[in-house]
Amino acid sequence: MTEHGGPPPERRRHPRALTDLRATMKVRGVPHGARIINLSMGGALLDLGPAPAGVLLDKGELVSLEIRERGREAPLAADARVVLWNTAAADRPLLAVQFEPMADEATEILEDLLSEAIAELRRRTFLARARTSAD
Repeated sequence: MTEHGGPPPERRRHPRALTDLRATMKVRGVPHGARIINLSMGGALLDLGPAPAGVLLDKGELVSLEIRERGREAPLAADARVVLWNTAAADRPLLAVQFEPMADEATEILEDLLSEAIAELRRRTFLARARTSAD
């Protein structure tokens, strides 16, 4: 909240897309499964599952991600820095990461993943509206 009672100003530089992508996050070389809740050109929000034991990350710590998409041969490999832990739901903390600069090829794959996620969201919205109209 700001001093005038409204929500804090939005600080994100990139629009986000809701996703259900699978990923592997490596922390100090140790892999951990993750689900990507949302994705942008700047970073991602990760669900690591119920309170992952032994995953203690500090703000600014470097992690490696491999993001998988069905039907895609190779995963997107990206390095990212820890931004914050969202502990609103204590049993399922969410981890926000910011991507490090990527090679052009990785950037193109990320753009494709975002386009696919946005198209899927639009398709689901269209189907939901069609079902509501039919009722």
